[in-house]
Amino acid sequence: MTTDEKLYTFGTRIAKRLDYYAHPRTGSHYLWACFTGLLDLVFYENEYTRMPEPVQRLEELNPLASYSLKLREDGVPYQPVFINASANGLHGNPAWNGHPTIVLIRDPFASVYSLFKTATDRWGFDEQNPVDSVRTSFEQYRQFYKAAFALLDNPEKPTLLVRYEVLKQAEDELKRLVEFIGVQPKLSPEIVAYWTNFERMTNEGNRTFYRNGNNDAWKNDQAWVDIIKQAAPESFSEFGYE
Repeated sequence: MTTDEKLYTFGTRIAKRLDYYAHPRTGSHYLWACFTGLLDLVFYENEYTRMPEPVQRLEELNPLASYSLKLREDGVPYQPVFINASANGLHGNPAWNGHPTIVLIRDPFASVYSLFKTATDRWGFDEQNPVDSVRTSFEQYRQFYKAAFALLDNPEKPTLLVRYEVLKQAEDELKRLVEFIGVQPKLSPEIVAYWTNFERMTNEGNRTFYRNGNNDAWKNDQAWVDIIKQAAPESFSEFGYE
């Protein structure tokens, strides 16, 4: 296995190389489950590959779904794909590095809520000033989305924008993914969509990583609604979110 700036090989095969960007709690691990079903993913060592969190996340997934997504259909050739998720640091803002790029976004109101709940419920963070913390989070998401849309405006920098909300709805978005990447999916988008149905791919019971996948959950949390009103984030309508 060798690596350099432009060429990645796995065994005797050249791997397709893409860069990937997602801000926290935008559904990135959900999309990686989709990648697992669609692609022959290969990974290379970096400072993030041995973090304990990915292992902990697996505990919340249905083992049958995880196993099924690793299978392949008869007759599909092996096509290694390397998706660099740390091209600009973990959760870094999108930037062009000479490779086709995939960017995942989600309704920021749902994402910031999920980030806050995960930090407090999973890791026990004590937010002394939640309004300021939430206001800062919204501004960080805004900067990420601005950088993402700047890439989309340049046709010489092939970039695919994936919206979490669309990804969950049907297999059409999965078809867009493999067409953009340029490989034959090892499992059909229909099969991958079946096994990545949010309730089917997760275990029952309390989950702190894969919480509920529902963009409207925050609206039923009155304490959170009050925080949002005080934080008064700017509109995200320019990015397609009211």
